[in-house]
Amino acid sequence: MDSMPTELIEAFGQYLDGPSLYSSLRVCRFWFNALSPLIWSHISKTQWHRTGFPIRQVFDAYDDSPLRPKLLQIRHLEWAANSDLKDVSAITIRKEIARSRLVQLLRMAANVRSLELQMPITADELVLLQSIAELRQLRRLRIEATGLDMFAIRLQDMDDTFSKLETLESSGHWLHIDLSSWERPQDAQQWRMERLSVGYYALPILWHCENLRELEIRIFEGFGFQRSEKRSLRPLQTCRNLEVLKIHRYTRQDTLLDLVETIGTLRQLRSLSFSILDFSFFDLLCRPSAIVLAENDHHLRKQQTGNKKEDDETGHTSARPPDDNDDHGDLPLPLLENLTIISVDVGDNTFSALDRLSAQFFNILRTRPLLKGFQVQGFGFCPWDIFAQPGQELEHGWACLGLETLKLHFKSLDPRKMNSKEKRYRIWQPIYRQLGQLTKLRSLMIQCWSLEKGTDVGILELAQPLPSSVGLTSGDGQRRSKSASISLAQNRPTATDYALPSKLKARLTELSSLYLSDSKGMTWSRTELEIVLALFPKLKDLNLRPLNPGNGKEIQKWLKELKRGDLKFVY
Repeated sequence: MDSMPTELIEAFGQYLDGPSLYSSLRVCRFWFNALSPLIWSHISKTQWHRTGFPIRQVFDAYDDSPLRPKLLQIRHLEWAANSDLKDVSAITIRKEIARSRLVQLLRMAANVRSLELQMPITADELVLLQSIAELRQLRRLRIEATGLDMFAIRLQDMDDTFSKLETLESSGHWLHIDLSSWERPQDAQQWRMERLSVGYYALPILWHCENLRELEIRIFEGFGFQRSEKRSLRPLQTCRNLEVLKIHRYTRQDTLLDLVETIGTLRQLRSLSFSILDFSFFDLLCRPSAIVLAENDHHLRKQQTGNKKEDDETGHTSARPPDDNDDHGDLPLPLLENLTIISVDVGDNTFSALDRLSAQFFNILRTRPLLKGFQVQGFGFCPWDIFAQPGQELEHGWACLGLETLKLHFKSLDPRKMNSKEKRYRIWQPIYRQLGQLTKLRSLMIQCWSLEKGTDVGILELAQPLPSSVGLTSGDGQRRSKSASISLAQNRPTATDYALPSKLKARLTELSSLYLSDSKGMTWSRTELEIVLALFPKLKDLNLRPLNPGNGKEIQKWLKELKRGDLKFVY
């Protein structure tokens, strides 16, 4: 072992975790000398509380002298106040070192490239923040500084440090931003920063970030945030090359100015996450020619589509605007691949408003063929707002058949209106039919009330059509064979519990993660589980919740009998 090249030992040492690296030091003296620098290259926030950690609580010029060359080897440094470690049960919380001591350590660790600080701080400890500006090799900074009752350090004083950063994650009001900074400065120095996560108050930083690729904006940051302030996104216009934008959940009281106009100019954007508070926000996601008519044109739209309003459990019309087959040259955000709608608030819950909202969702899904991820969170919408109901699949088919991630949260359907199996089947059959077309889907999550999973409601729509030679096992062979022939004539799998899972041919061959949630509780049979496993051959993560008492243990036993111990099952 001591004849291996030093470069090879150092190479695989980069992939060892803490305990493994410590064990490797004891192989021999040669290995100890080669791997010792790696011990100091990464210091986590829990290491400060280890019994054998060599950095003492109090500075001592004599005792610290051997530490100086080792501190120069630190590349990644984390430190958190004890108040932020209470949830860490694997360590014993020791006395917290003084802030003055931490300042001295930062100054000695001059080669730090990644720094994470999490602490409450007061105005008389600004020297700690100022010491960050002295780290010339710093490329990534993550700081959560809480407790300040005023802005702490001027943005201009951090200009040299920020100009070298590649990533900045800032939380808390530790930067002083002048009101004049909201106007575009002349000859603003451009930084190399590519990833940025800040609160709204620090958005003027964007004037220096032409090279930014990823941006996360937190709207409300607690103390010091004035809701009466204007919240323009104009600084975002500088980031023409932005690819990922996430704006955290906000309310109408927090509405950002210039949101539609500003984000609409980001032609390179590929991932967007934000809340919809007004129908105008849909302008970011739909072509101008696909904008839905106003609510008072509700009846006119119904006449134009030629579809008669159905008197069903939806309570409002299922008519949609006609599809537009023009090119996508005028589509806003033309490269958008991942869309997450955090919440939706578009006013009242009248039938006209709900129908208009449903039409907007259809416009998104049928005009964006590049979408790979679509998620709607924190909004209770109905299945018919996303999936076309029977007879309308072709008219409202999705263009984004290359979806890889689909996560939807349906609202609780009125059980008094869902007590008919016919009504439930009528809803879920087209859902499974459309899901069966998403052959590249890798992750699927559906949360709702009254989730239907039986074969009678169309789950076999997710399988390839059964060959005519496939029979069905039962004493009632003739009757069920007739039912099967009728189903095959309709060019879809049989809708019966007697289909053989071993004969099913999967259509969603790439699905590896499945999450199904029913707020009223579920009970799965072994046949249903076998069909799911047959439909999704690459399934690795299965999340079913909540399950009725005892059903989770049964499923675990069945998975073991079916030799699917590789499947991660959560309930």
